[in-house]
Amino acid sequence: MYHIPCNNNTVCNHNKKDQGHRCRDKKNRRGPSSFHMQDATKVFEKIGLKSGDTFLDLGCGAGDYSMHAATLVDTTGRVYALDCWPELVETLEEEAKQLGIHNLYPVVADIRREVPFDKGTIDVCMIATVLHMMDFPLQTRRVFEEVRRVLKEDGKLVVVECKKEKRFFGPLLESRISPEMLEKELVQFGLYKEDYVDLGDNYMMIFR
Repeated sequence: MYHIPCNNNTVCNHNKKDQGHRCRDKKNRRGPSSFHMQDATKVFEKIGLKSGDTFLDLGCGAGDYSMHAATLVDTTGRVYALDCWPELVETLEEEAKQLGIHNLYPVVADIRREVPFDKGTIDVCMIATVLHMMDFPLQTRRVFEEVRRVLKEDGKLVVVECKKEKRFFGPLLESRISPEMLEKELVQFGLYKEDYVDLGDNYMMIFR
């Protein structure tokens, strides 16, 4: 999940005007995540990760999705967790070491500019509750171009987003991206909907 600095020197997962946003102070924060908003087992069963896969988590935040994926791809697979905030990447790297997870590789990178991987090297790319923090579709087009480039020919893009419905928490309605808007945009990059999963407050779409 992308996040923005607050004026009080903290980091949030949503705009300060949004209700229910989660902030942590610089010393104690672990980072934003939507991982616990839904059943992780259901999410990853649908994704279908297997031993040896290469998983890429764009805008990883706290890295919860990455940590879970690392247990599924086994020691023969790799998980790359990207975020533009060095503090979050360092925290995730340390946590992975403490837990003995050696196939998780946190990387500092701004996905709005580039995804620093070679063409056709990723089996599954995940973007979880990140896109609504960008200017859709202007800023996200560069992201989708890079995702299409790094995915293998049979690779998947997994997007988790907030439903485009008015809520008393989370992003403002105008920032939310509907499944129809997302599908229409991704077709332009040769990525086609394979599945839609209702996650309650969020939804997940899988593209190939």
